[in-house]
Amino acid sequence: MTYRLVIDPELRDIDFTGAQIEVYRLLNSPIGWEKYGYTFVPVLDNENVLIRISTPFTIRNLGGDSELSCAELGGNKIHLNAYRWLYGAPASGLPLDLYRQYMVSHEMGHIMGLKHVTNPEHGPAPIMIQQTLGIGNCIPNAELFL
Repeated sequence: MTYRLVIDPELRDIDFTGAQIEVYRLLNSPIGWEKYGYTFVPVLDNENVLIRISTPFTIRNLGGDSELSCAELGGNKIHLNAYRWLYGAPASGLPLDLYRQYMVSHEMGHIMGLKHVTNPEHGPAPIMIQQTLGIGNCIPNAELFL
């Protein structure tokens, strides 16, 4: 699957090259979609998926929750919340590098048609719950389980 990364122009504190490398690493991580046979290739145009690191303001203007990232279910656009990209989400229990893995895997799951799931009582938090909002009694998790 091909993707293109863009960053809202007002986000001058996010290094584009660094973000490109990080998104590529996360999308092709052995604990993510790669273990299900997916590979992701960055392109300059004609992408299958547009990934945008967006300000919370941009996300709110699109009708989303400014605290969260969002993606079109079965669509081709992902908006990664810049605040979450930079600082993570303490309620997830994940350090920043694993939170980014969760965030990218979760939003790509929506592109692949996956909806949110309910939070189980125990065990690893599923990728398709909104871990940003908290994980209850679950174990923090960024690894993809289907």
